[in-house]
Amino acid sequence: MRYPKDYDPILERIAKDAGLNLSSWLALAVSQQAGLEIPDYVKDELDKAERERAARATEQELDMLDMPKSA
Repeated sequence: MRYPKDYDPILERIAKDAGLNLSSWLALAVSQQAGLEIPDYVKDELDKAERERAARATEQELDMLDMPKSA
């Protein structure tokens, strides 16, 4: 797939924010733009990324509960 090299940092950041590598994010974006079904492997990666985000959020909430309260 060809696109301007200057797009790399932007697309890589967007992919990372979605929890995907660049090639999977490109497959996601192209399939959505074309009105096609998202490939199963991309769905699996998105599900995994969501579970990881939820686990991190839960861990942060638990850490906040353990923090001593200031007077």
